[in-house]
Amino acid sequence: MSHRFPTDDRLSEIIAEVMKKNNQIRSQSELTKLVRRELEKDGADFRVGPERIRRVGIDKGVVRISIEYRESDLTDLPDFCPVCKNAMDPILNRSLEGDIVEVKRKCSICPYSISGRIKTPGRYIFLRAAPNLSDRDLRSKKLKNARAKITEATKLITDALHMSGLEERGQETVRILKEVSNSKEMSCSLYNINADLKESKEEDIVWTKPLISPKNKD
Repeated sequence: MSHRFPTDDRLSEIIAEVMKKNNQIRSQSELTKLVRRELEKDGADFRVGPERIRRVGIDKGVVRISIEYRESDLTDLPDFCPVCKNAMDPILNRSLEGDIVEVKRKCSICPYSISGRIKTPGRYIFLRAAPNLSDRDLRSKKLKNARAKITEATKLITDALHMSGLEERGQETVRILKEVSNSKEMSCSLYNINADLKESKEEDIVWTKPLISPKNKD
């Protein structure tokens, strides 16, 4: 018998339904069991794995996650988050010698971060997400997801063009994408747009503003 797989939207609805009945779920296996039980109502042939449940729940904003860490033998910092598979962002600082160094690496979406000795997730605790996010928070989350996708794209471009003879052109593309995403000087960067969005008043939605003001009738 061939198995079917729920769409991300349907899976997020099921996870949200499970979390409505549970303020807190203290393990990945428990969440998986509850989601699968709820999914059975859609048909016995539906299948879903724990990693996808975790990723969709985080990406769709229907769960908050707390991570308990354990020591790891890994030596290389991950480019993609082991929790939700989104891109990791480097946290940079200037050393006493004036060099820019990476002091930490943090997931662009979920709470996972690493600094110093590398640790891996040992246990997840799932919490019900705050209900009824404001319009501004939803917009901000989408911009944050867009920045994560750009970070992922830059890594894919770099890998794709390695040893191809086109590295220089690829590096220029990566530079432009990073500037569009992260620049603190460029007014149209996603970083600055999101910062302005967070500082704006909730009621000041663009389409509600008058087209003409007493100070500038033109």
